[in-house]
Amino acid sequence: MPKIAFVCTRNRFRSPLAEAILQRELADRNIPGEWVIESAGSWVHDLVPPTPEAIIEAAKRGLDISSHTAQGIETLDLDSIDLLLVMEQGQKESILLDFPQLTNRTFLLSELSGPAFNIPDPYVTKEPSDVIALEIETLIKGNIDKIIALASNSNHS
Repeated sequence: MPKIAFVCTRNRFRSPLAEAILQRELADRNIPGEWVIESAGSWVHDLVPPTPEAIIEAAKRGLDISSHTAQGIETLDLDSIDLLLVMEQGQKESILLDFPQLTNRTFLLSELSGPAFNIPDPYVTKEPSDVIALEIETLIKGNIDKIIALASNSNHS
């Protein structure tokens, strides 16, 4: 049962969208096996819903993330995660400092397709939410085979 988790800062926009998009891609492609897809934030203080923009971007893609509640990375069973995909280099560095056992299982979502770059937080950079959502969707769809292979071939046990 491969387990993948996405991490962003507050688990309210980027990672819940990525979680829903990957779940849809796995279902649409009839990928066999029981996959567990989760998301979390590196800096979560309150158990709050996704941002309105995240709900809108999900709905544009036929996805419903309205029942999502933000959770911190500390709530995940990190030892059971096969692949941890983060949005920013600083998140990756911080996670690997705190959880060095995840070194071979943690990647920036962007680095799966070439040189790594940060996927910006629209609330920090003020970049349009729709542009960031499309970037996340494009990276997941364009790297689905690599995501499946990395999660399926994890040997962290």
